[in-house]
Amino acid sequence: MVVKWKRLRAVLRRESGLMKALPVLAALALAGAVLAGLNGRLGPVLDAKASIQATNLMTQAIDIAVDNCLQENDMNYGDFVTITTDGAGKVTSLTSNTAANSRFKRRVVEAVTRQLTTLDSDALGVPLGSLTGQPLLSGKGPSVRVRVDSVGEVTADYANSFTAAGVNQTLHRVSLDITATVYLFLPGEILPVSVSSSVCVAETVIVGETPDTYLNLEKGNG
Repeated sequence: MVVKWKRLRAVLRRESGLMKALPVLAALALAGAVLAGLNGRLGPVLDAKASIQATNLMTQAIDIAVDNCLQENDMNYGDFVTITTDGAGKVTSLTSNTAANSRFKRRVVEAVTRQLTTLDSDALGVPLGSLTGQPLLSGKGPSVRVRVDSVGEVTADYANSFTAAGVNQTLHRVSLDITATVYLFLPGEILPVSVSSSVCVAETVIVGETPDTYLNLEKGNG
C-alpha cells in the first residue's frame, strides 16, 4: 500500500508540473504566432524601406567616387576625346583616348567599390515607427539595424550623347554608366540592392558642323 501511495504521489506531481507549464507553453506559442505574423507583415515593408535608403546612399556614393577620381586625376574633355580638325579648323573626327579612358574607368570601379563598403549603418537603419505605415510614427522609435554585408559586382561603361546647343553648335557629353550591387544584412535575411547611375565625366561644345566620323565612341568603348 505504501508503494502504491508513493507512485500516486509521483504521478500527481508530474501532472501538477505539467499543468503549471501549460500557461507558459501557451504564452510562448502565442508569442511565436504573433512574431510570425508581424514578420510576414512588416518584412516586406522593411525590405522596401531599406532598399530606398540603400539606393539613395549608393547613388551618392557613386557620384562622390567619380568626382574624386576626376579631381585626383585632373581629367578634362581632352583626356577622354581627341578632336581632329582640317586646315580650315573644321572638326573632322572625334577619337576616344582608349588607354587613358580604360585606366580611368578601372579607377572609378575601384573607388565606387571602396565607397560602397563604407556606407553608414546608422543611415541605413529603419525606424520602427516607419514600419507601421502611420504618418505620425514615421521616423520615430529605435531603428532596425541594417548594414552592408558585402559589395557585389560593380561595372562601368562609357556612353556618348550629342545634342543641339545652339546655331551650328553641338554639345558632346561623355558619361559613365555605372551599375553596382550591395547585399544588405537585415534581421533574418540578406537583401540584394542594385543601382544604375549615369554620371557625366566630360563635355564640350563643338562649333560648326557635327563631324561625320566618331571613332571608338560607341557605348562600352574607351
